[in-house]
Amino acid sequence: MVNYTDEAIDKITMSVSGIAANLLNATVFAVKRIGGSGNNRVYQLTCDSAHRYVAKFYFRNPIDQRNRLETEFNSFSFLSSQGITNIPRPIAMSLDESCAIYEFIEGTKITPSDIKKEDIQCALSFVADLKRLNKPAFSEDMPAASDACFSIEAVIADVVGRLNRFALLESREPEYRELEYFLNNNFKPFLDHLQQWVPGQCVISNISFGEEIPLEQRTLSPSDFGFHNALRTKDGRIIFLDFEYFGWDDPAKMVVDYLLHPAMGLSEAMKENFISGMLDIFKENSSLAQRVRLVYPLFGMKWCMIFLNEFIANDFSRRVFASANPLDRRQVHQTQLLKSKNLFQKIKDTYEEFPYARG
Repeated sequence: MVNYTDEAIDKITMSVSGIAANLLNATVFAVKRIGGSGNNRVYQLTCDSAHRYVAKFYFRNPIDQRNRLETEFNSFSFLSSQGITNIPRPIAMSLDESCAIYEFIEGTKITPSDIKKEDIQCALSFVADLKRLNKPAFSEDMPAASDACFSIEAVIADVVGRLNRFALLESREPEYRELEYFLNNNFKPFLDHLQQWVPGQCVISNISFGEEIPLEQRTLSPSDFGFHNALRTKDGRIIFLDFEYFGWDDPAKMVVDYLLHPAMGLSEAMKENFISGMLDIFKENSSLAQRVRLVYPLFGMKWCMIFLNEFIANDFSRRVFASANPLDRRQVHQTQLLKSKNLFQKIKDTYEEFPYARG
């Protein structure tokens, strides 16, 4: 468990204030920690003339070469230049300080109980805005989204790669033994089954298992898209946040992640509305519905692996960096393992019959 003394907090505040003042070329009168995602620390800044901004400090680790700061800042800059306004406006960044400054959005987090049918339409409109940018002129400069998989075979390879990371873990603590049992006796056997079942279903559905989808069937995506990464403003607008993994992606992944993300909490009717809307937006892609059905259990298995990231030391250190409160490692492990087990059982029970309409 990590605890911060008052002195340590004061030093962090002074450091944030100094870095932000240099980037903004303005005096910073107040700094307030306002949370963060699983990767970052986020602060509200109050400057002269009562102007407010957000300073976002990105976790850095030499093992993970992804530049989340540059990806997010450049993505917001690009989208702003294309007339998309329901995102934060980028102000300044420093790669050396691993910090970016964005406009402050006065809004509230959107909880599952707050989500309305109109919000689903807002999300779909945003997807449609991204799709209209699917032009060859952008393809050379825009990278693939983080963890993008453009073939079904690549999704399986991604899950296998994530599973292999756990083979090197060594611990005698009870939750590690429980993890090992779950992976060896439940997860691996079912993954082996899917590796046989999915290629056969691809043949039946006349969908390539190994070929990548062409550029015209891809779309720009935040990758971690949903209401868990959004704010509702006082006038009812929804502002979408956290584009650290932005880039070209498979629309099928956007659909499935929207269904599976643990923080979304959508009703079954809302999930079906989202799928229906996505299929309409990408209606020229006649195979998308079948592709969604086939990758659903695979991305479900990937999410089972994502839940377990905190068992990996480097991933847990990122969680500690971003957390505003002390963390009990063992409690985190137990919680994440339970999430993984629960989703695994859901995927195993439903993989043969996609559980949502029009899929």
